[in-house]
Amino acid sequence: MSRLIETIKVKNGKVYNLDYHSARFNRSRKEIFNTGPSIDLANKITVPEYALQGLFKCRIEYDEQIRNIDFIRYNPRRVRTLRLVEADHIDYSYKYLDRSGIEELAEQNNECDDILMIKDGMITDTSYANIIVRGDDNIWYTPSSYMLRGTKRELLLNAGLIREKDISPASLKRYRELRLINSMLDIDDSPSVAVRTICF
Repeated sequence: MSRLIETIKVKNGKVYNLDYHSARFNRSRKEIFNTGPSIDLANKITVPEYALQGLFKCRIEYDEQIRNIDFIRYNPRRVRTLRLVEADHIDYSYKYLDRSGIEELAEQNNECDDILMIKDGMITDTSYANIIVRGDDNIWYTPSSYMLRGTKRELLLNAGLIREKDISPASLKRYRELRLINSMLDIDDSPSVAVRTICF
């Protein structure tokens, strides 16, 4: 069984969205490894001096217990183009350390910056982020057929800033703009991808 990872935003020493990360961390431990008491991540994360200034990714590797914690300076990927790929054989319902299946799919990008995965005929995620789309009604929607239950996605849904919707490849063309969201990328942090530029 692959270990799991939790990736948490740390900016100028501040740890973001920790309640959501702790909830997913402990839920995954319980569902996969049948663990006992929850672990409070707030008591396990100490930001090192070198990560007190700037933007860092706190990367927690774990199974039943935490096995490693690293702080890595974060440089956002430039994503302007996406290619749709079929991902029916992929299961990424948990944030596995082993991403070999997704990495193999990412090789089908055909010179696009990233892939946008389709599972069971519906739009899901890119290789490393959930997505949101916006059309003429100016409302941000996220696919109800997501592959990974992202923490930023959960936070934005609970705040009422995005809504769930079934999105197929055909219906994707009704929207004009797409953005990537994950623990490191908020709505305003992510570059806009014009839906018309997505390679179908």
